[in-house]
Amino acid sequence: MSALPLRIYNTASKRVEPFSVLTPGVARGYVCGITPYDSVHVGHGRVYVFFDILRRYLEHLGLEVKLVINFTDVDDKIINRAREEFGADAVSRWREVPERYIREYFDVMERLYVKPAYAYPRVTEYVGDMLEWIRALVDRGYAYVAPDGSVYFEVGKVPRYGEFSGQRIEELVAGARVEPEPGKRNPLDFALWKSWSPGEPWWNSPWCPGRPGWHLECVVMSTKHLGVPFDFHGGGADLIFPHHENEIAIARAMHGVDYFARYWIHVGYLTVGGEKMSKSLGNIITLKEVLSKYDGEALRLAYAMSHYRKPMEFSYDLLDRAVELLGTMYTAYDELSQAVADAGERDVAPLAEEASSYRRKFEEALADDMSTNEAARALYDMARFIISKVLYSVDKISRETALGILRSYAEMADVLGLLNKREVPRELAEAVRAIVEARSRLRSERQYALADMLRDRARALGVEMHDMGPRTFYTIDRKLKYGS
Repeated sequence: MSALPLRIYNTASKRVEPFSVLTPGVARGYVCGITPYDSVHVGHGRVYVFFDILRRYLEHLGLEVKLVINFTDVDDKIINRAREEFGADAVSRWREVPERYIREYFDVMERLYVKPAYAYPRVTEYVGDMLEWIRALVDRGYAYVAPDGSVYFEVGKVPRYGEFSGQRIEELVAGARVEPEPGKRNPLDFALWKSWSPGEPWWNSPWCPGRPGWHLECVVMSTKHLGVPFDFHGGGADLIFPHHENEIAIARAMHGVDYFARYWIHVGYLTVGGEKMSKSLGNIITLKEVLSKYDGEALRLAYAMSHYRKPMEFSYDLLDRAVELLGTMYTAYDELSQAVADAGERDVAPLAEEASSYRRKFEEALADDMSTNEAARALYDMARFIISKVLYSVDKISRETALGILRSYAEMADVLGLLNKREVPRELAEAVRAIVEARSRLRSERQYALADMLRDRARALGVEMHDMGPRTFYTIDRKLKYGS
């Protein structure tokens, strides 16, 4: 196994563990994807941005990351939405529902700067594989066929069921979070194959027309792409039970392994006004709504400012704060990029060592259970260090040192998926430079009133100028908040 400078909390062991990969140079992971029957919301966004940061960090450590995210593209909720929208045509048109929301998912993930996954398997593409698993589980005595042709997994046949999620079987049997379908031997047993009902899509099977059960789907698709075992499996904390508990039970019966993924990583709940988001409370906030008001970078930073395992309270005030922090971060990048030309030939001020201290804090934070909150603070502190010290002393460090600080700062931002808008269109940059040069001439000629007027006009156009002695640096507004 290949050890890495990362320790992460494993839900299976209930402790923070050193992270390693089975195949040197490759990390293989699976994250449970959406059921595309409605718009993705900010709770979903927190999960996928976190795993994108984990993926970026692993890549930063030199690994190839094969991250698989699925779509549950047939489900009761999808069928019900199709009935609401299409009525009698729902049977022929139900696929339009998942297609619409899958397209929206890809759109908002792109706007959140989430990198594309290695694969996006869909349930409807793997029904044949699921039928093979069900047949094998029935043959081995772990599953049984109900009178209506549905097939159920018998949880009592699998050792230590409930251990992963910390559930007490006696309490579950008494009525906690069980499926009420008739034909079960035990109320905790769950469907591997659901028999067909009128008005629903169906596939043929040896038992009856129907469709796969939810818990079977992810274990089949993940192992199909990543093998058994693979490195990490993740999702929101709400999936620990019953979904991930049941996946683990199926894999134990099928493959004889305790855990078909070595690390189980879960992202904490997101709340709004102190309450978990739910349709019944009417507090669902979609990503589409948020991204119509803020750039995805603001939301990414807002997510990163909370530790992934802790509950996170979402608010627009938090996003406004993230916009302010990002503005400082962009100022540091823009102005250090401009200041490199003024660097000296050798280091007089010991700034390189101080810059390295922020990089160490950043790396240590991520190595410590992916503490993105501390990593984001280190990135912001480095931005303040650049603005307050490096820019004022740029002629006391070498060009190599200035470029090294800039490069290190940009690499840190890339791991968090921030400062994606560093590139400015050439025409705009040339126009801004012309304004800066004209203002510098006015200042050298002591025409300060005209110079101030030019600065104010530039600010109205989204260009902020900062004078540091004889130098003038500038940063361009990236429109991180819309309508502001």
